[in-house]
Amino acid sequence: MMMLKKLVVLLALTIQLNAFAQTEATGKTKYMPTVLVEFFTSEGCSSCPVADEFAMQIRAIADSSGLRVFTLDYHVDLWNNAAYTDPFSDSLYTERQLMMALKNNQRAMFTPMAFVNGKGALPAGAKNDVGKLIEQYAKKPADNYLLLNAAWLPENSTVLVEYDIKGSLDSLDIIVVFAEKVIYNTPNGGENAGKKLSHHNVVRKMVSSETPTLIGTLSMKMVSNTIEFNKYIMIGMLQHKRTKEIKAAQILEFK
Repeated sequence: MMMLKKLVVLLALTIQLNAFAQTEATGKTKYMPTVLVEFFTSEGCSSCPVADEFAMQIRAIADSSGLRVFTLDYHVDLWNNAAYTDPFSDSLYTERQLMMALKNNQRAMFTPMAFVNGKGALPAGAKNDVGKLIEQYAKKPADNYLLLNAAWLPENSTVLVEYDIKGSLDSLDIIVVFAEKVIYNTPNGGENAGKKLSHHNVVRKMVSSETPTLIGTLSMKMVSNTIEFNKYIMIGMLQHKRTKEIKAAQILEFK
């Protein structure tokens, strides 16, 4: 898109797709697998800090083994009350958790809950089960691959996300989140009152399209035109409309 050439491009990662694609004997192209682990958590939940610890362990193992495994931390509003409201929570994330839990035949809503490429709806403490799902997806060549680029438009406080989808678009939604790398907070109420909590890859904004094209853009409106982008990452995902399985994920890091 020509207009992007006039913008300040923030992309810090350039990927040569050919390095990740392979063609099977059937002629169908397969891509390097990516794994997205989504944690749904809350500062109002005393058992939730273990989810952040587990996410750090997952990323450390993935980095050391060269696996493309990403984690996200969604704060839901399930436990918000008069005593304490999680400042990072959003009802949109609660809706996402409910939608994905029901697709996994999980009727109970609890935190922390973990999904691996949209599957599981597992307690975050079920490390062995979560690990098995990660291993399963990390070994399975993917039908799709996602490339991301982004540009900052400070005059209207908007991030313009440019995406490129490889593989079939059939029954796919695209979702892009803007996440803060590290947050420290000490709640003044609730089950974690007085405890210094750490959170990583905390989702702060989320945009999506139910009708993506192979190459397209999404606009993400920010609350301010002064953002320290080095403190954030962007993660995009392709999600199947019916099964809610994540078919591809990609991370965009800013300098």
